[in-house]
Amino acid sequence: NSGKASLLSNVCCEDVDNMKAAGSSSASTSAAAAAACLARPTPGAPSGGISLRIGILTVSDRAADNQYATGDLSGPAVEASLEKVVGEINAASAGGGSVSYSVVVKAIVPDEIDDIKRTLRQWSGKVEAENNTSTCDIIITTGGTGFSPRDVTPEATQAVLDRESRGLMGWVSSECSASQPLAALSRGTAGMCGNTLVANLPGSPAGVKQVMQILFPLLVHAAKDIQAS
Repeated sequence: NSGKASLLSNVCCEDVDNMKAAGSSSASTSAAAAAACLARPTPGAPSGGISLRIGILTVSDRAADNQYATGDLSGPAVEASLEKVVGEINAASAGGGSVSYSVVVKAIVPDEIDDIKRTLRQWSGKVEAENNTSTCDIIITTGGTGFSPRDVTPEATQAVLDRESRGLMGWVSSECSASQPLAALSRGTAGMCGNTLVANLPGSPAGVKQVMQILFPLLVHAAKDIQAS
């Protein structure tokens, strides 16, 4: 794989940026794309601050079947990005509030529409969860957003959303595609399931990092609007 595939790859447990590059040109392109996505000002916390309950759902047949020696790398990439981005949000705030969060639930499911839908409904409080899972303010999925026949995360998500935010993920892809054209091929969606925000991220840990930097500050402000209502 070339470095250009880093954002779109849904190989959730292998960071394609760590694979041997086909050449120095492709590696440089990947680095430039990541730098362009990350080099932007981070919005501060919403007025009054906010506390968030986060759910992280990895969607991958192979991870669900424990086929990776490394284990799941995508879910941990989301957690690492959360810590980094929240720190930057709070650093950018001018004393008007801060963002705190806790990851209240994590899971890995195969690329099956019914499994994804059931988990999203449980975590959003739409149906009773078997293990008394706390209702999440934000659910972040990772994996299953590409064009493989098994990539069904957007379809499963759309099936449970009450209100879809059609432009949000398109804008995120557009921002990254300015320097990485293949970013526009990500099919992830976002919206509200009950009062829970759901957003689809790619499965590549490098892609997670790039998208979270742009997306999560916006989700924070959307979640504040929901809580205020």
